[in-house]
Parts: sequence; structure tokens; C-alpha cells
Amino acid sequence: MPIATPGWPGVAICRLFIRVMFRQVQGWKRDVPAHAAAFVEVSRDGSRLEGASVRTTAMQPRGVVMLCHPFLKYGMHYFFENKLDQAFLDQGYHVVAFNFKGFGRSTIGGHAFADDVLAIARRVTQDNPGLPVHLVGCSFGGYHLAHALARDATPFTSAVLDSVPVSVRSYFTRGPLRHAMRWISGSRLAVPTGTCAIDHSLQSVRHLPVAYFYGLNDPFIPAASVAGLKRDCGTLHMVGFEGCRHLENHKNHRDRYFEEIFAFFNRAEAQTPVVPA
Repeated sequence: MPIATPGWPGVAICRLFIRVMFRQVQGWKRDVPAHAAAFVEVSRDGSRLEGASVRTTAMQPRGVVMLCHPFLKYGMHYFFENKLDQAFLDQGYHVVAFNFKGFGRSTIGGHAFADDVLAIARRVTQDNPGLPVHLVGCSFGGYHLAHALARDATPFTSAVLDSVPVSVRSYFTRGPLRHAMRWISGSRLAVPTGTCAIDHSLQSVRHLPVAYFYGLNDPFIPAASVAGLKRDCGTLHMVGFEGCRHLENHKNHRDRYFEEIFAFFNRAEAQTPVVPA
């Protein structure tokens, strides 16, 4: 889906907004883990995106899992610190993680985080021809993953959104950012900046299997939001986790979490024609 871009005043406002919003997470850097290979990919807006690729030891790789990180200073290292990458490797999937613009060593060249997802997807499909590509996005990463799918879902076999607020307004609830987010998410900049609610994008994703994981005690995902998402995006595979607040699904129910993911991957792969390498 083509997305209109704002004029230069809008772009300037968006870039300034991102730099202010990211003060709390900028400056933290770490080299990729020893078992990963570092890379840099350039996004459409010129952002230089820091990434890490880990290859499974399986004789016949099943596919690639792209990991999109939450709004934490650790960026892509969130997945390595919680050993989420190892679960995918053990099941025969290569793993690719990256830092969105403004995190770690990734630079800020533009205003649309969805561009970052699609830039990494382009590299993944080039490096792994014929393999299924699955997306897993946590919170902030899943939010912009959803908007990337509205722009182009063709590189992907499935997508899992974990702990993703339906609207930015339910995440930014206090301080100056609350007012800024309410303004930008209700303005004409909402779609190009990816601050519109995710149901706006997911309604246009017709043929890609998408799962939505949420904690039943997540303060950023109220029951009314879940009900609205079910109503507006009826094809979503919804999975609720009891006793879980934000980003706790994989921590409190690790076995079930991955059982749900791999069962979802299996169903998605069974629906997708095999492309010769």
C-alpha cells in the first residue's frame, strides 16, 4: 500500500519529535553477541540500521525469524538477554534482529519505523532465497511491524505481535509525551509516521496470517482494545496469557508461548507455496 509522505515541514517536525522521544533510550550501545554476525543495512530514508544474524545449526533450515524489539534502551539485545533467539534456533530457524533507527548504533535518517522493518526484510529475503520469513514484534517493534505489513506484506509468511498496544495513546499516558502523542496520532502525520492505531493497518492485511499475543493484566492493552481489535480485524489469531502484564508473556508462560508460536508458524507455512531456492 503506498503511503503519502509529509512535506518537508512535517518531516522536520517528525525528526525532532523522534529525537526528543528517544532521549531516554539513546546512547546505550553493545556489540552483538559472540554467536551472531553483525551487519549494517541502509533503510529507504537513509538510516543506517545495526543488525545481528544468527544461523541455526539444523541441516535443513526451516526459515528465518525477524525480531522487532520493544521500546527499551537495550534494543535488539532484549532478545539475546532473554535467550529468545535460542528457542528459534533450536527449532531450525535462522534469527535476524536489528535496532530501529535511534537505538544502539542505528542512525536517524527519517521518520517512519515501518521503513526499517522492510529494509531488513529485503536483506533477509536476498540472503535466504526460498525460505519462509516470520516476523515477531514485541510492543514498540510489533506496533511498527503492523504498519510495515500495510505497506508491503509480500516478503513474509506470518507475523506475531506480542504485547502490542492497539493505540499509542494507551502506552503514553503521562507527561509531555502524552500530549505530543495524542496530537501526532490524530493529525495527518499519523499514517506516514506510524502513530495511528494498529487496526488501521491490520484491516488492510488480508492474506497474511497474523497472531496477536496479549497479557490479560497488561495495563497498556485494556479489554476494550482487545474487543475492538477482534471486531475490526476478525482474521487475527488472538492468544491471551493469564497473570501477565506488559512483556511478561514469554517470561511467565515460556513453554506455552513458544508452543503457540511454532504451531502458528507451522500452519502459516502449510498455507504458503514452496518457492525454489
